[in-house]
Amino acid sequence: MKNTFSRKFTVCALAGVLGVAFTACGDDGSSSPKGTGLPAEVGDMAELETYECSMDVIGEKVYVTELEENYECDGEKWFKSYDQTKPSSTKSSASKDTDGSSDSRATDKDGSSSDATTSSSSAKSSSSRPTEILEPEITVNETCTEVGACDAMVKTDVSTWHFVRKDSFGDDAEYTYTVDGKDLIVTIKSADGSTDSKTYSMYNMESEAGVEMAFNAAKSTCKNGGGNDNKIKSCVKDTVKALPECNASREGFIGKKDSSSYVVCKNGSWEKAKEIDMDTYGKTCTNAEVGTRTNGVVTETNKYYCTANGWVSLMSWNWDVPKEAHFNPNITYGSMTDERDGKVYRTVQIGDQIWMAENLNYADSVKTPSLLERSWCYDNKTENCDVAGRLYTWAAAIDYVALCDNGNGVNCDDGVPTKKVRGICPSGWHLPRYAGVGDDDEFYILYIAAGEKTAGKALKSQMGWEYRGNKYIGTDTFGFSGIPAGYRTSSGEFSSAGGLAYFHTTAGSTDGLSFTHPEYLSYGSDGMGKERLFTDVAYSVRCIKDSE
Repeated sequence: MKNTFSRKFTVCALAGVLGVAFTACGDDGSSSPKGTGLPAEVGDMAELETYECSMDVIGEKVYVTELEENYECDGEKWFKSYDQTKPSSTKSSASKDTDGSSDSRATDKDGSSSDATTSSSSAKSSSSRPTEILEPEITVNETCTEVGACDAMVKTDVSTWHFVRKDSFGDDAEYTYTVDGKDLIVTIKSADGSTDSKTYSMYNMESEAGVEMAFNAAKSTCKNGGGNDNKIKSCVKDTVKALPECNASREGFIGKKDSSSYVVCKNGSWEKAKEIDMDTYGKTCTNAEVGTRTNGVVTETNKYYCTANGWVSLMSWNWDVPKEAHFNPNITYGSMTDERDGKVYRTVQIGDQIWMAENLNYADSVKTPSLLERSWCYDNKTENCDVAGRLYTWAAAIDYVALCDNGNGVNCDDGVPTKKVRGICPSGWHLPRYAGVGDDDEFYILYIAAGEKTAGKALKSQMGWEYRGNKYIGTDTFGFSGIPAGYRTSSGEFSSAGGLAYFHTTAGSTDGLSFTHPEYLSYGSDGMGKERLFTDVAYSVRCIKDSE
């Protein structure tokens, strides 16, 4: 991705290395070109293109009224500036007279004035933060050093034994050394252009000791003739791939550090960015957009939901995500109102059954004594009930007091009630009947309608389940929207939010109400099933509508 912002930075960095003063490299927050012949503001891009973007105006910004944005010169062409500060004075802005009153005259491009019926500034304030994640750019830094020709000689490299020194007459003589077998050959080029070569066999250039002696003799010859007065310049280029400096003008910018890591500019330094920060970068989440979803910027398969407090991830369980985010946006739901407390629930028809599409959240233990000390919000936080409904023991779910303790002839201690049980469901609805398997088992009927082997996947909500990215993520094909609300143990601990969902059935046991058989959905399975669990553990309730 081409990044003109980083391109400008590279030009400025190189200018600094070379000692060139580019006033445009600084960012003093001004949008008005100074002494460049450019206007502070133009009407549209066609007008802007009439002004040449060259190295003379690099970094200068011009406000385009039609687009309500600043455009900046990178030395070759105009690009949308990341600094969107509105010019302090433009042709469309009303000025103030010395007495403080407003002057509604607008200055035209040719410098004349015309009366305007209203004073205005058509520009909307906007964040100067770019919408694209900054890519690291390559900056080439060149470091050069100078040393005398004698000191630049390398003992193991005869080609560096090359210098100019003064001869006995004070003229420059150029010395070049070569090796021929064991012999050292010195070629001297005099100031008049004549050359003279001498062969020195005394050094034996095939031995380390001989090379050592020859090197010392050559270096001494160089220094005695003032060879160090001639400087050898050597330069090393250092290629750096890095983000631009994190400064106040880039506060909040997201940058790509390498192929898989991202950073955010905070308080003058680049810090590791959170996944949600980089994945929602450049996305707006205002009050008007609450309830909308978006894909991730970095990981497109990630989903995010706009709340009043900003973006939240839908890729794992988060109690800050409202229940509305877990419904399937492609399903047309029905609704029902619980006349006992006025709460409204979404409903959905799957096959011949009509189910609540969310967990029950009824809590009145005065009207329904069975609920007293038998139902809870996850982590004992009321706001969690608004997201995932309440958790009920089996006695609360079947409304044990009304069903078994009021002389209606039902002895719950002797076994599972075989008739339809309303339990704590609203009027016209009942707790799903358990029969183990077959036409009398209402969860089994749902299981068949949803596709047996993959029923769990089809009934789970699309978002909120742990282990994102694997094959067990829900599709919510039918709108049942089963969320992983977890459960409460008999000792008062809450567990498995994000991983498991249990739903009560009418199933009890002959063992002193010790066991029940709730249906469950799991993060690690595409299926759904039943478990034999203790009745004093609290689970979710989904009600099913009475048949006509």
